[in-house]
Amino acid sequence: MLKKIAIVVGYVLLVAAIITVMVFAHLGAERHRNTQPITLFSISIDGAEGHNLIDEASMHRWFKLHDIHPEGRTIGEVDLATLESVALEHSAVLDANAFITYDGCIEMSIIQREPIMRLKLDGYDHYVARDGHVFRSTNGYAAYVPVITGGYKPLFDEEFVGDVATFLLDSIGSLNRQIAELEQHKYSIYRKSKRAKERLKCVRDSVVQKSWFMSGERYDALKENLKLFKEAYEQRHNEEEREREKSLVKIEKREESIYNSINKMRKRAADFERLEKFVVYVLSNDFWRAEITQVVASESGSSDMLLKLIPRSGDFVIDFGEVTEVESKFKALERFYQSVLRSVGWDTYNIISVRYDGQVVCREAPRKSSNEEAESKN
Repeated sequence: MLKKIAIVVGYVLLVAAIITVMVFAHLGAERHRNTQPITLFSISIDGAEGHNLIDEASMHRWFKLHDIHPEGRTIGEVDLATLESVALEHSAVLDANAFITYDGCIEMSIIQREPIMRLKLDGYDHYVARDGHVFRSTNGYAAYVPVITGGYKPLFDEEFVGDVATFLLDSIGSLNRQIAELEQHKYSIYRKSKRAKERLKCVRDSVVQKSWFMSGERYDALKENLKLFKEAYEQRHNEEEREREKSLVKIEKREESIYNSINKMRKRAADFERLEKFVVYVLSNDFWRAEITQVVASESGSSDMLLKLIPRSGDFVIDFGEVTEVESKFKALERFYQSVLRSVGWDTYNIISVRYDGQVVCREAPRKSSNEEAESKN
């Protein structure tokens, strides 16, 4: 019996010893790995062709700017989650993933956003990505996408960076909260006015009761005093009521202004969405993606936004008009390219309009003088 117990205890002690050795070995390996220097920090950039908004060198500078570059650090000093979150803070980065190899190399794969247009407007130099994210352009890096110019005013200000849909929801939500606060203020004024009218009614209905022992002169004096008090009270009530009415008028004007701001913002959001869809259509067609280099958008205000297109071929301007019937207008324009421009020449017209019902209306370019032609030949 004692022999069996000794065998069991021996096995238990052996297993415990093995586990202890494994734990200490693991802890030692972990300590050694944490103190292992980073041997390399490799960054790969993935994105659509022609959209070179960032490269490996710019991302290395980005991490150094945020004092988180792994260079010169050990594995234990590097937090991959923080490294990824800092990468995502770059507006041109859509996604980032990092991992550490066995030999101490950090490899990060970055997916950059796909821009669809560039806003080169007064005070603006922003890219708009396919996912609706807006970010400022970076010196030395560019994407070959249609450039939006003209008097068009986006729904966001010059300093905005972020998701347009979220910006719209937050902005309209903020304005609606302002309206709710004003409505609460109006309710408070209405409540005060109601109470004031109830008190005024009580004052108006009040009378002097003549007691048995009250003299006529005393009674008449009390009635006169009550009359003067009622007149003064009503005058003060009317003045306060006028002030309350003025406050209500101010609040209603403020509410009207906020509602106008909401309507303008929704109008600008609708224009922006139409502009996005227009550019996406252009990019979906190989010919128009190469042909349309610039879109001149007018400031719409309360009217519809109008577009003019600057093509790569010729010296003419395409008057596109409103952002409606986009497909039929481009089909009419394509037919005109193939059947007319190829035969009459690319410099025959200076304006080609498809503004109305898909019809193509042209205005001839002024003819060059003999001197100008000679100079152009020279």
